Amino acid sequence: MLENIKYAIKRKIYQRYNISFSKSGDDLQLMKLINQSTPGTYVDIGCWHPVKASNSFFFSLRNWKGICIDPNPELEKLYKKFRPNDVFVNCAVGEMDANLNYYMLSDSNSSMNTLNLDFLKKHDLEKDIKKTITIPTFSLKEILDKNISVNDRLDFFDVDVEGFDLEVLQSNDWEKYRPKVVVTETDISIKEDVVSEITTYLESVDYRLVGKTVMNGDLGNLLFIDNRL
Repeated sequence: MLENIKYAIKRKIYQRYNISFSKSGDDLQLMKLINQSTPGTYVDIGCWHPVKASNSFFFSLRNWKGICIDPNPELEKLYKKFRPNDVFVNCAVGEMDANLNYYMLSDSNSSMNTLNLDFLKKHDLEKDIKKTITIPTFSLKEILDKNISVNDRLDFFDVDVEGFDLEVLQSNDWEKYRPKVVVTETDISIKEDVVSEITTYLESVDYRLVGKTVMNGDLGNLLFIDNRL
């Protein structure tokens, strides 16, 4: 009971002031790019924890409609607790419907859980795998067809899926679902980002790269804007 009261007070403070929950102020930058005072809709793909290092919690607090997608089933109860108005979709996202192995590490809140075993090997985390579960995969278009209505103003996609970002983006219907801003994670230099596969792909669907936020070294997020607006 006391914990709920404390959190309710915190929410009031969070809502009143422009407090960032992102690692590098990405949420505040998104708010500037969206430039809307009335709530819209966002899609957080690879959403992870509902509050920690979140690019979308800032918007959830301000009554944006959220579609939050993650293959980790243990996150669902956290979203029900901290973001009960968001839709949590427990699946992976890709171009083909399939069942994939999802590798979960010993830390139940690890941000390194992944579908990509090579990613864990690269970071010497294979030894930390706690369990492997089977997760269904759906295209982004399929998920949005079920959760987005014609009246929703689609403000941003936030994509953070440990190496599967391009496949996620390719599974969308860009004629039907065009957010104003697309955010994708990157760990390469800005020079490489400008000509990367993701930048090239998003340019092909009429988005332009407008900036990069930096967390550590080359690790950060790329921000793309819809050219058709």
